[in-house]
Amino acid sequence: MKKALVVGLVLLSVVSCNKETPVEKSISNYVQTSFKDPSSYEKISIAVLDTVTVAKKIKTYEDRGVSHEQFDNEPKDKFLYYTISHKYRANNSFGALMIYDDIVSMDKDLKITGSHSVDE
Repeated sequence: MKKALVVGLVLLSVVSCNKETPVEKSISNYVQTSFKDPSSYEKISIAVLDTVTVAKKIKTYEDRGVSHEQFDNEPKDKFLYYTISHKYRANNSFGALMIYDDIVSMDKDLKITGSHSVDE
């Protein structure tokens, strides 16, 4: 009986460790539908960097000396998007395995709305 309990606990811990977070699930879905070779994808790291609000966007615009009048009548605490760091390996168009480091934007429903390379 003890052996069955131990085996059950080990299986439960393995299964629970393999659960994807909602952010990881969204990125996995994007990889499956958008990558040329999704089978080559290997996640290195995924981390939420920031929650961008109107106030943070205005500050960013001010720091760059850009007009922010489109946000002037919006509530300062209004949610705009999340920024996510996504580092991974995948085959490029020529089949060579490359390491990529991207910043991904997600809306409140964790749908990917944009992505750009950290190198850009």
